[in-house]
Parts: sequence; structure tokens; C-alpha cells
Amino acid sequence: MAPKTSNRRSASRTERRQAAVRRRRQDAAARTTAARRAVRRKRRLTAIAAFAVVVAVVGAGIGLAMRGGGDDDGPSRDLRAARVAGATGRLPIAASPAAYHAVYRAEVYKEAEVTVSTEEVWVRRPFDGRVAIREGEPPGTVGQFEGRSTFGVYANYTEAGAAQVAGDAPTVALGDVRVAASLDHLVAEGLFVPGDRRRALGRECQTYRTGSPLQSLKITAPTATDYVDVCLDEAGLILEEMAVVGDKLTQRLTAVSFEVDPTLDPAGFVIEGQRVGPDKGGGEVTEIDRSVAPSAGYWALDAPPPGFSHRGRYLVAGQQSSHVDVYVRGVDIVTIRQGAPAAEPELTDAGPGREVDVGALGTGQMLLRSIGPTLVTHPGGEAFVHIAGTLAPGDLQAIAAGLRRS
Repeated sequence: MAPKTSNRRSASRTERRQAAVRRRRQDAAARTTAARRAVRRKRRLTAIAAFAVVVAVVGAGIGLAMRGGGDDDGPSRDLRAARVAGATGRLPIAASPAAYHAVYRAEVYKEAEVTVSTEEVWVRRPFDGRVAIREGEPPGTVGQFEGRSTFGVYANYTEAGAAQVAGDAPTVALGDVRVAASLDHLVAEGLFVPGDRRRALGRECQTYRTGSPLQSLKITAPTATDYVDVCLDEAGLILEEMAVVGDKLTQRLTAVSFEVDPTLDPAGFVIEGQRVGPDKGGGEVTEIDRSVAPSAGYWALDAPPPGFSHRGRYLVAGQQSSHVDVYVRGVDIVTIRQGAPAAEPELTDAGPGREVDVGALGTGQMLLRSIGPTLVTHPGGEAFVHIAGTLAPGDLQAIAAGLRRS
């Protein structure tokens, strides 16, 4: 059975959180564009010269009239980080930080205009994340969006400060990028094409050309007209990213400050507020006895993967219920989620999968995402079993092959 990627009632919580971040960025651009048009109409009525270069600062962000900086087709598509002379080979992954804090200058391009906003990311691996989007140049002004994640709980905060809180299966922290363990595989599959080395904020980074922004979670191959150039540092984290769609520059993300392993205040990840019910996509995550299979035919490991501890087994209760086992090794996680076909979360954020052998589970589809791979199986067509984690695809496949049915 193929992985279910469509025709389901709702997307996973991870997809909705990432979509909210993208929508906020697009909404800021739309508001700035509308305001700039109003300013231009007014200026035309007052006979300002048609060929004047206008730089208008408006309440919804900073809109800049593009002038030069690129070729005849628009602004430059080159990354801004300085090239490292004489570097050979790919920059190796040499670090796996437990926490980081980054501030980005985010630019959204539409025709001859660019809207600038600020994105700030706090991550305390493996589960705690916080993303804030504010209007204007860093450090930003008015807040537009904030999202938070902790273990099994997620929240979106509106401009007015109201919180939408919901439970869902534990996964990678909101805002985190976990491609480091999969880089060799991504390069071998042609999904990440290595380029040159660069330097930004005193940190060296390796450029790759891929097909989708990493914040979208989806990993696809680049084409001549649709591609993303990203510069990843020695920890696999984004220092710069530039996206082209339909042969047009659409967005750019540039780190203006970056801290690795800072001391982050736990209060910054606290989530409070009334939770939304299952009718609005919410759920409850409750720990259950890990020593007893919750249902006949339950798939489980005889022992945790090497170096991992079994944090617990949980009931994820929503419109449909499923179960998830969570394993942790420092900053890394592996989750094994399973249930009836009707409870299977959709994976619309995943690119095409590759069929792999999964031992007693039969065959499965290895889906690659920027938060780590997910192996999707449907043993006997009677249930779904998703094995996800921050490991290399081969390591995840080996863990899945060790699952046994009760």
C-alpha cells in the first residue's frame, strides 16, 4: 500500500505549523504590497515623476523598489555569504548542538518588489522550539506570528496574543532543521547538489542546490527553473537560503545573528492556554504502560536502538486514535507511530518515496524530509506504521527491520 499523502481530513500538526509560518511570511508581503500601491496612487495624483525611485517604509514591513543588483531579469540570485578561497571537498558535519538561537532577515519577492521581515528561532533539542515573525528589518517591530512546541504540545499565537494550543504525537522541535544525518544520502540521490564553500557571521558553510525550501519540510530535486540554494554550517544549520520558482527569485533567508549552544530560558518554551478539541484538529497525548501491548498485533522493538532510551509509549487521542513509542538519544529521536488506516496522518510535506525492505513489516516507502526521514509501512493492509527519526535513512531502516508483531 502506498503512503497516504492526500484525500485525508486534516494535515499533521507539523505540516500545519510549518504552513502557518509560510502564510505569515506571505501575508506580510501582501500587506506591504497593498500599502505601497496606495502610496504610489496618491503620489501619481500629486504629480510625482513617474520615473522616480521610491523607497517606502510602511506599517506592514519594509517594501523596497528593486533597482539593479542583478541581471536584466531581476535581483541577483547569488548567495550573499563570501566564498571561501581554496576550499576543496564538502564541509563535513562536525557538530550536533543541543540548542541554538538564530535571527534571520527574510525577504519575499513579488515582481519588482521585496518585503522584508524578521524571523527569530530558538531551538532546544530535541522537542522544544519557538519561532517568531515580526514586521520589518531585524530586530523587527510588530509581531505577526509566534509558534511554540514542546513534547507532544504545540501552540500558535496570533498578532493579538491569543493562543491555539493542541496536543499531537511528539516530533522534532518547531523551526529545527535535521538534514545533517541524511546529507550523504541526499547527495547520492541527487536531491542535494554540492557547490562551493562560503563564510557568514564567522561561520563556514557548504552550499547545496536542492528543489524546495527546507522550511517547507519537503525535499525534492532541483530543476533548471525551480531550485533552492542553501548554505549549511558544520552542524547542518541554515546560514542562508535563496529560492527560485518558475525561474524567478521568490524568497531569501539570511542569518544576521547565530548562537550555538546558548543557555535558553525554559520559560520561553512554556505553552499555556485552553486546548482545541479534536473537531478543530487537536488531540491529547497520554502516557500508557509500555510493558503491555495496547492492542493485538502491535509492532514493537525487543530493545531500544543502540544508545537510545525508551522515553515512553503514548496514546494520541483525536478524531482517530493511534499510539506512538518515543526513543531518545541526546538530541536525536526515533518515533514509531501506528494505528488503524483511518488514523494515519497524511504526509503532504514529503516528496516521492523510495521502496525499501523492512523485514517482518514487508516493504515500505522511505520519505525524505528536512526534519529527518520517515519510513511508511502498511503491514498486511491492516494498519499503518510510521518510523521517523533524526537518523540517516539506512539507520532508520535497520531499526524498522527489528520491529516484531505481538
